[in-house]
Amino acid sequence: MAKYISGSAKKGTTTYYFVKDAVTGKLDTDCTRYLKHKVRQNRANNTIKRIAYILPFYMNYLSDKGLTLRAVSDLKFSEQSEHFSDFLMEVKKGAHTGSMKEVKNNTANSYLQAVFGLYDFLHRDGTLPYLKVLDDRNFSYVTDVGTTSYSTYKTFDGYLRPNKHTARTVTKEELAAILNACSCNRDRLLLLLLEETGLRIGEALGIKYTEDIDFAGRRIFVRYRTNNPNDAHAKNAEERCMRISDSTFALLNVYLAENAALFEKTDYLFIVLHGKTRGNPLSANSFYTCLETIGKKAGLTVTNHMLRHYFANSRREAGWEILDISLSIGHKSIKTTIDYLDEESRLVEKAQEQYLARNEGTIPISDFL
Repeated sequence: MAKYISGSAKKGTTTYYFVKDAVTGKLDTDCTRYLKHKVRQNRANNTIKRIAYILPFYMNYLSDKGLTLRAVSDLKFSEQSEHFSDFLMEVKKGAHTGSMKEVKNNTANSYLQAVFGLYDFLHRDGTLPYLKVLDDRNFSYVTDVGTTSYSTYKTFDGYLRPNKHTARTVTKEELAAILNACSCNRDRLLLLLLEETGLRIGEALGIKYTEDIDFAGRRIFVRYRTNNPNDAHAKNAEERCMRISDSTFALLNVYLAENAALFEKTDYLFIVLHGKTRGNPLSANSFYTCLETIGKKAGLTVTNHMLRHYFANSRREAGWEILDISLSIGHKSIKTTIDYLDEESRLVEKAQEQYLARNEGTIPISDFL
């Protein structure tokens, strides 16, 4: 039986997570304080829930090794490096699931990142010294107009090589096919909003037509709320707005008009249209079920995240700056957006094209043809 386990408790509309000793029931104060801190930072509930799943595995790993968080912090550089590399490989081989089925490098790295987050919090809180194995790295990106963006982040040299980002986008033809496969204007409107604004599904499902739509300016606002009955909310307490097209705005008004009776009982834009719960705010799980049905009808595999990728890639191809795309889709780090778009590969390809264009003909290859 594992010594440490995680759990949750709800206070009002907020869910808090904790780590405790499975035998004595005593809370592990370090992990629990860190999880509470993440709630206060307004991190997404799913993010905190995942961290709460990871920390007990690491604490059990420490217990099996006869170590504590303090003991690891006091290790020499080489010993710390070996400790975290060994933990990384333990996750890599699937020990965290009990299946011993090897996982992707990115999954293993994410476990270690969550652990480093705990150590970083305890250092900032004055509980532990800083880990010797973490280094500051500077990141900069030069835009097409010559401006430079800078940021600093902590990294560990022992991370496994990241798996290449392979998330697929949709084509215009596929987008048209899934819109045609929709059985109601609610689903068409939601898909169009995801495509036109780059919103996350939680952000879209949290929209209130009474507060978050500027009908005169034809804009949609993302507002952070923690008490939405469908548990939908903006990630990281982000708030922003996006203008929608005239055609989507027209569809929005048709959708509101044809369901006017239901909207008298709710403020939420996206609602259940049929059954016992009709009129209730639509949940993410219900939408995923609808999307699966739409995909089968269209003969396509489609996810809401693919529409988000479509937004980002189509805007980049239209000439938007990386920073503008990053702000529009709510990324906290511009580096995330660069990875999202595989921008480094794009920049290398562009540089190669420019080089070949400038140097075309400098070597007399025609003599050999």
